[in-house]
Amino acid sequence: MARPVRLFGCLALLAIGLSAPTKAQQDPYAAASRWTVGIMTGDMKGTALRMANDMALALNDGPNLRIVPMIGESSIQNVTDLVHLKGVDAAIVQSDVLTYLRRTNDFPGIEETIQFVGKLHSAELHVLSRMNYLCLAELAGRKVNFGPVGSGSSLTAQAVFEASGVQVQPQYLPHALAAERLRKGQLDAMVFVSGKPSDAFDEIRYTDGVHFLDVAFSSGLQRDYLPAIMTHDDYPDLIAPDETVSTIAVSSVLAVTKMPSDSERYAKLERLVDRLFSRIEQFRRPPNHVKWREVALSAPVNGWTRFPPAQQWLKNNPESAAAKTATAQRRE
Repeated sequence: MARPVRLFGCLALLAIGLSAPTKAQQDPYAAASRWTVGIMTGDMKGTALRMANDMALALNDGPNLRIVPMIGESSIQNVTDLVHLKGVDAAIVQSDVLTYLRRTNDFPGIEETIQFVGKLHSAELHVLSRMNYLCLAELAGRKVNFGPVGSGSSLTAQAVFEASGVQVQPQYLPHALAAERLRKGQLDAMVFVSGKPSDAFDEIRYTDGVHFLDVAFSSGLQRDYLPAIMTHDDYPDLIAPDETVSTIAVSSVLAVTKMPSDSERYAKLERLVDRLFSRIEQFRRPPNHVKWREVALSAPVNGWTRFPPAQQWLKNNPESAAAKTATAQRRE
């Protein structure tokens, strides 16, 4: 009689197993997490966080795609997190970070490790000094804040002052603290890299005894940077109506790591590429950040290799808005 009892027990367990909810049914977040893309950005005052937030608001599609913006620490740390930190699938970084890491060899083989999806906005170099300095050369030997060590601002500041041949006393303070010390005359100048107009200067006025300095687009900067200008419309409390400030800009890119084409991470980034590239015109309209108007996804970035799904998408859609960079480049 034991055999029928055992048989009945096995059939009962099988029936329970077939009717029991799967792990995905028990946990609806398990399935959704497959299509969740974590994007590391910049600090609270930077443009990158706003850009990633715009992407999340426009592209989030329930369990089919979810973008999670993350506040980053610095350009170098963002690259490190992209390569090593679980949950970080992409990062918005300055394009000159690759040149810096290649030159210092702090990250051997970095050009074979990270790729870019597309060129996003340009981030302008802001050099704010006390009124008694009229050009970069006059800052020689002075205290100039470059921003936290490893930050995008510090990397670009170092490149600019080296190319200009001006030796200063670099300081590595957070932006808010540097702004306070500049007002008090404890600093001579400060450098900040962010897309104009940047919220970082909302609380600073020309009545604080400060102004922006021009930055020449010298030959040593032309490989990694672009010429740019800032006007009264960008900073009405710091630039006079009839004044323009010449400076440089660095490209921000959406970076990913090189990965196997059959991986789950590859699949969700491929989906992100399709949604972002196909809807780029939507991002150029308010209430999205004004910097979306100059995004040129198909533009090449010196020294960088494009993520294969992005390259293939552009090849398959040559007449798309994402592939047509001329208008965006003219705006820029």
